[in-house]
Amino acid sequence: VACSSSDGKLYEWQLNTGTPAAVISNAPTGCSGVFSTEERFLFALGAGGDSRKIAWSDQEDNTTWTAAATNQAGSQILQTPGRIMCAQRTSGQSLILTDTDAHRAVYVGPPFVYQFERVGSSCGIIARKASASTDAGVFWMGTKGFFRFDGQTVQEIPCEVSDAVFLDLNTAQISKTWAVSNGQNGEVWWFYCSSDSNEIDSYVAYDFKEGHWLLGKLARTSGVDRGVFRTPIYADDSGNVYDHETGFNYDGAEVYAESGPASIGNGDRLVNVHKLIPDEATQGEVTVTFKTRLYPNSPESTFGPYTMANPTSVRFTGRQARMRVTGNTLSAWRFGVPRVDVTEAGRR
Repeated sequence: VACSSSDGKLYEWQLNTGTPAAVISNAPTGCSGVFSTEERFLFALGAGGDSRKIAWSDQEDNTTWTAAATNQAGSQILQTPGRIMCAQRTSGQSLILTDTDAHRAVYVGPPFVYQFERVGSSCGIIARKASASTDAGVFWMGTKGFFRFDGQTVQEIPCEVSDAVFLDLNTAQISKTWAVSNGQNGEVWWFYCSSDSNEIDSYVAYDFKEGHWLLGKLARTSGVDRGVFRTPIYADDSGNVYDHETGFNYDGAEVYAESGPASIGNGDRLVNVHKLIPDEATQGEVTVTFKTRLYPNSPESTFGPYTMANPTSVRFTGRQARMRVTGNTLSAWRFGVPRVDVTEAGRR
C-alpha cells in the first residue's frame, strides 16, 4: 500500500508486474501518508485533507472505513497545533509524529478501538522520513535536535555535533532528510542535504549502545536495514544499489576517527608534544595526524600524518590539539587509548 503525494489517494499493489497499483475502494482522499499498525489496521494520515486527522480501516479489511457496530473502523483528530508527518511501530503501540509534538496510539479494542495520548511536546520531526524504529525505541531528527521515544516518554538526545549538522543543513531541501536503522551495529543514520548541495550528500549517525555520534559525507537516498537480507541495502540518486556493512571497499572514501580538542588545564598553558605511544591492534594499519591551535579562533596547524611506531616521534606546540586516526589499509583496524609525552613550554 502507498499514498500518492500528487492526489492524496491510497493505492494497493498486488505484487503483479502486469497489473498497476489501484486506488483502495472507499479509502479517504487528500491524505498525507499511510501506515500499517502491528494489529493490522491501515491508518490514513491527514485523512480527508485534515492535517490532524487519522482514519483507520477495519482490521485486515482496507476497503471498510466507515465506523459501525459490526466493524472496528474509526477516526480521531489529534489534539495538536501541528500537522501529522509520519508514524512508526514500537513496543506494542504506534507512535505518531507531527511537526510540533508526538502522540501514541494504543489498541484497546471495541468500541473505541484505539486510545490516543500525547507523549511529547516541542519535539516535532523535521521531515516525513526522518525517523527510524529500533529495539531501543524510535529515534528522529527535529528542527534543532534529536529525540527518542522509549515506549513511555520522549527525551531529547544530547548531541555534541548538533551545531555541525543544523548549521550546515540546506533548509530549502529539508524534506529530503531520511533515517534508517543499522541494527547490527546499534546505530541510527540520518542522511541530509548540506548547505552547499541540493541533493543528499551528508550523514549524521548515533550509536545508541555506546552513546556517541558520527559525521561524514555519503550520498544515499533510500535504504533498509538488514532484516531478511544478509546486509543493509542502500541506494543513491543514480540508481546504484549497495550492500552495506560488508567488505572494505569504501569507494575511495577515507575512513577515520577524530577526537575533539584537548588542552592542558584551562587551556592557559602552552605545551610541547614530543612522543606518541600508540595502542593499536595491528601496528601499521593506521596513521595519526594532529591539528593544533594557539588560540580558540586562530587557524589550525596540521602535523603528520605519522606512521605508527612504538614509540612514535612527533614534535608540535599548541594550547589545544585534536587527533585524527586514519585507516590506510583495506582491512579491519582497531585503535585504543594512546598516550602522549607532553611538557609545558613557553611561546618563542
